[in-house]
Amino acid sequence: MINGKSKRISVKTKISKRQRLIFPSSKLGTMRIVVKGHDLVAQIVYDAKEDDAFSNDNVMGVDLGIKCPAVSYCPDGSVKFYGNGRKNKYIRRHYNNLRKRFQKAKKPKAVVKINNKEQRILKDIDHKLSREIVNTAKAHDISVIKLERLQNIRSTTRTSRKNNHSLHTWSFYRLATFIEYKAKLAGIEVEYVDPAYTSQICPICGSVHHANDRKYTCRCGFHTHRDLLGAINICNSTEYIGNRYTA
Repeated sequence: MINGKSKRISVKTKISKRQRLIFPSSKLGTMRIVVKGHDLVAQIVYDAKEDDAFSNDNVMGVDLGIKCPAVSYCPDGSVKFYGNGRKNKYIRRHYNNLRKRFQKAKKPKAVVKINNKEQRILKDIDHKLSREIVNTAKAHDISVIKLERLQNIRSTTRTSRKNNHSLHTWSFYRLATFIEYKAKLAGIEVEYVDPAYTSQICPICGSVHHANDRKYTCRCGFHTHRDLLGAINICNSTEYIGNRYTA
């Protein structure tokens, strides 16, 4: 509103491949502008024909974890577990012990050398994991990979005193970055969804339950692996948040 008169302005927007498919064949309704972090997000109501609506068949959900580094789920029911959490834990514990030994001996150069070697090994593991995840997406003709938003992702994973908070946060960030980079090269989009309750909501009846260790059982009879449940709910999530940094 300028001087009591409304005025139209044009702004540049970023829309996903899914939205580009939906909007041309849909009847647009009302729109609301909301603030999310440092971004302005347009929430648009639209009516889409059932045949023209975007199908979830080409979406793959990926849940990142500690004991199981990654799990993917596709709507056709295909499931894949990636990596070895115990191996990663052993590598971190091994180099942490070496680090303490050299710190006690007051050998800072040796500590730096150990740190660099550990990171090279873990980085190589994440490269291989991300390549395998994207190859799975390509094999199933996936056009969108969904991941949990990285901010506050640790709050959805149980951690013990032995788990280093900042270390695991960085590990998730690096793996997600590698997935996003390799997916882009393959022509696959990456979307981030709200991680809240992804490991607790039953995809069949919608009830919320806590998993018993690695097993999830709902009173409706549905049961599955806890990390797989996260991948299923990420895949089915309709709340697109944005990039991995969005608050």
